[in-house]
Amino acid sequence: MDRFQRSYLRLMARDDYREKKRQVFQDWVGQLFKKALIGDYENIRLTQGDGGLDGIIVSEAAVVAVFAPRRATQSELEKKIASDLTSADQTLKERNVQLKKFIFVHNDEGLTKGVGTLMLHLQQGKPGVTIEIWTFESLWTLMETLSEDEIQDLLGLAPTSEMLEKLEMPAVRDVIEHLVSVQAEPPAVGELTIPDPDKLQYNELSETCQNLLRGGRSKHALVARYLEGMTDLRTGEAIAEGFRQKYASCSEGGMQPDDTFATLWHFAGGNHFTTPVQHAAVTAVLSHFFHTCDIFENAPEST
Repeated sequence: MDRFQRSYLRLMARDDYREKKRQVFQDWVGQLFKKALIGDYENIRLTQGDGGLDGIIVSEAAVVAVFAPRRATQSELEKKIASDLTSADQTLKERNVQLKKFIFVHNDEGLTKGVGTLMLHLQQGKPGVTIEIWTFESLWTLMETLSEDEIQDLLGLAPTSEMLEKLEMPAVRDVIEHLVSVQAEPPAVGELTIPDPDKLQYNELSETCQNLLRGGRSKHALVARYLEGMTDLRTGEAIAEGFRQKYASCSEGGMQPDDTFATLWHFAGGNHFTTPVQHAAVTAVLSHFFHTCDIFENAPEST
């Protein structure tokens, strides 16, 4: 798996992690554990509640509990962790099994920062049980143990550097036409600004996003050539303004850089197109507009 492909898969994993909720998220996590721990992980399905168990890692006497409501508060998360731990411990005791590890998986990383005191309290109450809270990084670490086929079976087929290198005009055309179609009305055309070379680092984008933008940059000439050949020469700037407006909305909402990148990637067609070649073209077009218009911030000029 090349670096561009790995970065794409991490972006998709992060996107699934953020967007999936309730039973869909639980099923997604269960698929991951079953693929990574073949023969050692069992999903639990009980008709009268799950007894605090969504899955069991047999070799570790570990219980996995999964939580992804559409909305959650800090207090709801803490109550859910404590409740599932108590239920899981009791359920195993009823089967004459001693709980050794409790893994609580959820997808609201912002709330995790506030559970430190609760973790200490729970750990003191159950000194023989290892308690872990898993968010995205823990799940990604497990995903990286999968084979290339297994991870793509979970996340979808990924474009490769070779696909990007062989990218041709028709794929770029499809992405540009999509971006034209999603414009509600032609936006006001502003002044095109060329960004500072330090833009990637200044915006604190992860290595994943930087790798995708650098990969897409190899096809800037292809994107520019298509835009220059269009009948309406204002199209490129109109699309750029659409990107600026979408970025401004993310920025005003306090969205983190990588989440903003994912939102812009979808705006460019990431959730519209389906094939790896199309997604390579989405990345090339997004990279072009990242480097030629005001999405994300330019590094301040040195004095």
